Amino acid sequence: MTRVIGLMRPASTAEAGFSLIEVLVALGLLAGVLLSVAGLFVVGERQLARGRHQSTALAMAQTILEEIGVWNHTATWERFDSSGDVATLNVTTTDTNPANIASKWQPLLQETLANGRAEIRVESCDGANMNVSAAVRVVVTVLWDEKTQTRRTKLAMVRL
Repeated sequence: MTRVIGLMRPASTAEAGFSLIEVLVALGLLAGVLLSVAGLFVVGERQLARGRHQSTALAMAQTILEEIGVWNHTATWERFDSSGDVATLNVTTTDTNPANIASKWQPLLQETLANGRAEIRVESCDGANMNVSAAVRVVVTVLWDEKTQTRRTKLAMVRL
């Protein structure tokens, strides 16, 4: 004789819910997507900082060029401590010569950009000495450090 202990139900063909493997796969995919989105935020923040530094450097170069732009030809090379008897004049804001006016922009560059500095190049457009040249080109290059790299932006004008 056989005895049945307890009731046995037949297996239902319509089971509800998700299996453990389905849940783990879904969580893995969700984690991957969330990590990707977080990585994009980090990259976006870096690009935003670079753009901010680039804009600041461009504004500094524009400020320097605007100030130089109001000087007459003679004042342009005299303020950079030159007699005007050269075709090209290179100065930096890190120059410690008190007769060189370029050093006055260094404190502002230092406080707005990491290791900020500027190089100013005044050159004759026709190759003659600046004191006889009809036109001079002024090129301002602003440099700054960004982590392990030196970044630069350059702005120029021609004065007639």
